[in-house]
Amino acid sequence: MRDRNEPVKRLGCYLIEAGLITQAQIDVALNDQKIMDDMRFGEVLVARGWIKQQTLDYLIKKIVDPEQRAARASQQKSLSPDLVSAAIVKPTPPSIAAKSSSVLPNERKPLPSLPADDGVSWAG
Repeated sequence: MRDRNEPVKRLGCYLIEAGLITQAQIDVALNDQKIMDDMRFGEVLVARGWIKQQTLDYLIKKIVDPEQRAARASQQKSLSPDLVSAAIVKPTPPSIAAKSSSVLPNERKPLPSLPADDGVSWAG
């Protein structure tokens, strides 16, 4: 799990982890980006021929964006005091509690058990 103070992982890190580029290529692309400030990092890599546009698009769509959205959502959950107060359950008034069954509001009913061998294999 990512520390909430840790910055979001950059595109170059994903590309290095995938073995698609090297740290030296990142350094060159970042330098190029300073010179051509209208180009994005991925565009520089594609322009240099170090990665295909389709590969970049796939990586961003399937890995980078979902992971960063999840990280931001996790950060928002851990920082939002409203969520803490929303999680507090108010006691049930006695008039309603008397009408309800013996199950408490936060008590969960047990899940039904499954037969030991149902013919389903969970291994991939």
